[in-house]
Amino acid sequence: MLSGGSMQQTKKNQGFTLIELMVTVAIMAIIAMMAAPSFGDLVTRQKLNRSVRELALAINQAKSQAALMKTTVALCLNRTNSDNDFTKNECATVTIPEYTATNPGPPVVPVLTTSEKEEVLKSRVISIPVDRAITVASTSSVSILFNDVGSATTTATFILCKSPLMRTVVVTRLGIISQTSGTC
Repeated sequence: MLSGGSMQQTKKNQGFTLIELMVTVAIMAIIAMMAAPSFGDLVTRQKLNRSVRELALAINQAKSQAALMKTTVALCLNRTNSDNDFTKNECATVTIPEYTATNPGPPVVPVLTTSEKEEVLKSRVISIPVDRAITVASTSSVSILFNDVGSATTTATFILCKSPLMRTVVVTRLGIISQTSGTC
């Protein structure tokens, strides 16, 4: 019992004061500013890794498709090193000779009909979408052609950059894929 017979108790205030809240928010802001660059690097690395993984999967698909269909299959990135779009039609024009071939003599007639060309685009040309944030730095190739047994007709090197990271994908004539990392 308290002196004077009074049972009066004081109730403590619960919660944060304005100063405590401001200090907490300031500390959280500092921590977030330190984590933001690391998070940005993580996102960059993930975009680049995803593009390389999709490219490797598509290369394997093109090899298999060429061997199964016993015909040539082209694989192209959907963008060039000058950041221009590279359509399936352009890919077929560059990589599949009979796509634009014509029969000689009057009249000059295309070897393939329109419906046959559509079938070529659908079954023999694979286009790989590359994220717009990623730079195609390949100076030698944005396409590769696989022959009727699934071998590449030439060695191809695909270079993808997202500053400061770079991934190089090399496809040998046997269709073996190797990947290396570096900086742009």
